[in-house]
Amino acid sequence: MDYETIVQLTTGALKVCLIVSLPVVATAALSGLLVSFLQAITSLQDASISQLAKLIVVTLVVLIGAPWGASVIAGFARSVTQVIFQ
Repeated sequence: MDYETIVQLTTGALKVCLIVSLPVVATAALSGLLVSFLQAITSLQDASISQLAKLIVVTLVVLIGAPWGASVIAGFARSVTQVIFQ
């Protein structure tokens, strides 16, 4: 395996990591922003409300997106094994 192949595989791995984690991170950020906005409007300044809301939303996104994420990772693993065994 030459240097260019290793660089391509590493770049691909980083892209897969970014693509798979982006929905969860974006959902956590948006739900935190929304809950903070609602807390500012209603003057409820309890940190556990924000954490509970983010936990529920992120858990739902992980459960819904897990099959898609697993298929992306499995496809990348297949391509890596094809490159290795050629």
